[in-house]
Amino acid sequence: MLVFHDEIDEFLFKKELSLGHTAQKLSIDRSFEKIRSRYPGWEVRIPGLPEKENQALKYELRKGNQRWWVVVHPGTGQVLHTFDRTDKRLVHVLLTLHYSFFGGTIGKVLVFICGVAFLTLLTTGVILYRKAILRVLLFRQQISFKSKRSFFSSLHRVLGVWGLLFNLLIVVTGLWTANLVIASALKTTGAHIQTPPFLPSIDQVLKEVKTQMPTFEINYLRFPAQASENLQISGRLESDPAYYGKFYSRVQVDSRTGQVIKVQLLRDKPWRERVTTVLTPLHFGNYAGLWVKILYTIGGLLPGILSLSGFLIWRYRSAGKSKHHHVKSLTLTRQK
Repeated sequence: MLVFHDEIDEFLFKKELSLGHTAQKLSIDRSFEKIRSRYPGWEVRIPGLPEKENQALKYELRKGNQRWWVVVHPGTGQVLHTFDRTDKRLVHVLLTLHYSFFGGTIGKVLVFICGVAFLTLLTTGVILYRKAILRVLLFRQQISFKSKRSFFSSLHRVLGVWGLLFNLLIVVTGLWTANLVIASALKTTGAHIQTPPFLPSIDQVLKEVKTQMPTFEINYLRFPAQASENLQISGRLESDPAYYGKFYSRVQVDSRTGQVIKVQLLRDKPWRERVTTVLTPLHFGNYAGLWVKILYTIGGLLPGILSLSGFLIWRYRSAGKSKHHHVKSLTLTRQK
């Protein structure tokens, strides 16, 4: 479900996030200060610019663990809808469960420990399937239809190898992400949000960024919550490979002058940093469209399917042994 969290949100809030008509030219300036003045002490973000002409502009407000959405008209800046406690919506609750078991920092550590246990389990799977891995990857492992037990056994082996490789990817990338989450939780100081003044025109800033980097796709705006911070614009270059994700190239803009002061493109970073950065989008599967999400969904369902096929293998094996024991007993009785 988390692989499709964007689609779930879009479906559940489709009516509120649509205008019903074509909007004027996007103008963030017409709504930004209105939002900041109405919600002092809240961190303000824009998690994506409208991609369609009839799509509203959504602000995300943060204070501690609370999340609010304010939906505005992208042209006029008129507030259309306000959603309080969007941290209680389905996908955010699932994400919190996934990150921390609802247990705060201790829960995040427990998630990491479970990841280590999962990695140990997968390592034993590599040892168990070591002779079958190459055959399955080369499509030389056939499904046997001689009996129910042989069918489920061969199917279990094929699905087990593909599930093993996919879940190795998930657990390695997940452990790295969990490590970052724990480190962030331990560093959090709970600093008070000052809502510092933001002087430049945001529309002009975005125009300037697009002028300097025409192929830069703007996907996220994070406004300063402290006087010492700057506007952070996150996105990607159109030429970047999909697995670089949508948010890992960044532009820092001075919140007083509106000048671009730092450009951090993922492609320009050392290879070690690029590798560790792409682990997060690789874990969530939200980097290359619908078909990748479907593959991630199938891969995520494989452990459950393997549990079922493993149970059926055991059942038919036990039934076979029981039948063999019964026949043997009848034979001995007749001999007596």
